[in-house]
Amino acid sequence: MNNAPRARKEGPILVTANGPPSESAELVPSLTLAFKNQGRGATEHRLIPRAGLMLGLGASVFDEPFDDTRMSVRHAEVGVDSGQPFVRDLSSSGGTRVNGDALMGKRSLVAGDVIRIGDTLFVYAAAAAVTLPEPESELIGESAALVAVRRSIEAVARHMHTVVVTGETGTGKEVVARVLHQRSGRTGPLVAVNCGAFAEGLLPSDLFGHVRGAFTGAVTEEQGLFRAARAGTLLLDEVAEIAIGLQANLLRVMEARQVRPVGSTRDIAIDVRVVATSNRELMALVQERSFRSDLYSRLAQWTIRLPPLRERREDIPSLTRSLLGRCDASGRAMTSDLAEALLLHDWPLNVRGLFNVLAIAAICAPSGVPLSLGAEVRSAMWTSRTLALIPDEKGPLVVDKDALEQLLGRFNGGVAAAARHLGITRPRLYRLLKVRGVEPSAFRHRG
Repeated sequence: MNNAPRARKEGPILVTANGPPSESAELVPSLTLAFKNQGRGATEHRLIPRAGLMLGLGASVFDEPFDDTRMSVRHAEVGVDSGQPFVRDLSSSGGTRVNGDALMGKRSLVAGDVIRIGDTLFVYAAAAAVTLPEPESELIGESAALVAVRRSIEAVARHMHTVVVTGETGTGKEVVARVLHQRSGRTGPLVAVNCGAFAEGLLPSDLFGHVRGAFTGAVTEEQGLFRAARAGTLLLDEVAEIAIGLQANLLRVMEARQVRPVGSTRDIAIDVRVVATSNRELMALVQERSFRSDLYSRLAQWTIRLPPLRERREDIPSLTRSLLGRCDASGRAMTSDLAEALLLHDWPLNVRGLFNVLAIAAICAPSGVPLSLGAEVRSAMWTSRTLALIPDEKGPLVVDKDALEQLLGRFNGGVAAAARHLGITRPRLYRLLKVRGVEPSAFRHRG
């Protein structure tokens, strides 16, 4: 997973080119070559023709013939039968795996399925049978889902419409906001504010500014973030965290395009484009009456929804290359077992979780040794999956019995340590253990 993606020059394949695909682009079955030669091979995409694809040693399916000596000459077939994509093992000597399981005969494929033949890995996906837009430097991936995101950005970037970007944590909402600003043509700065990081009493001053003497400690006049973003873009990160009492103030500012600093009686005109992000669907919060419907209507003039990483597994190889560079591990080789684990993981923390795992893998592997699926990497992946099962303190906890038993075994039955690891209180973990019928003393080693 270390080289830049390349496009095959002929045949029914995907190529990289400028210009977004049309809105009516048909999605067709495709195969992504995700990993070969310890990650030294490029990520390539091949549309699956009517005759299907035969995979095996020496077969010329992508840019170069397969040279994986663990492949049989006729190893497996990928095709489409009556509209249903499938993979079939051709009685190969080493066998074929799909999503980590041994394949017996023929199996239907769904988007995101990971196929392993020898030490070579593929991802089945439904892709647009058209040219793809040039990937943004920060918005990495060539999946149909990410192509749709780029298309949406291109459509709205130069308009003044307010944009809402939604997606799970770690999907890259701030990256989309930066690309929107870069493509907007606006000359001012991108100014970001984390709406969940401010106390309710301070947010109006931070957003709208204040005059000298407006409150205790206001010894100078401050312009506020709306004016600081003049001729640019204001990013309201996690906008759902704004208290309902302040939402009316925000709505007034956006509709009037004027701010009134705290302590002032004078309105000041503003020139700013607003982009808001949320890891929760704002419409659901409107229905719960925790977010104003009129503010939602004003914000969501255009909505971009970022897909989770588990819905675009074919992007994991290119993301891995980029993130390894951030880990000071650019160009490092990788074992096929680690590559398969990366492709199969659900990544509940999305790109952020992938970066954390790769950073641990890079730390654990000495220089010159391929990154591997060691104990520390397995633990990091297990932890990310467990944490994703734990909602806010006020929400229900759904961690299953097997996960709890693994956790207590890791911490020698120590409930306090296990609770700290999960980021919850000890009484809450005790309540969960009681509900699941798990006794901590059974996991304490006796000397």
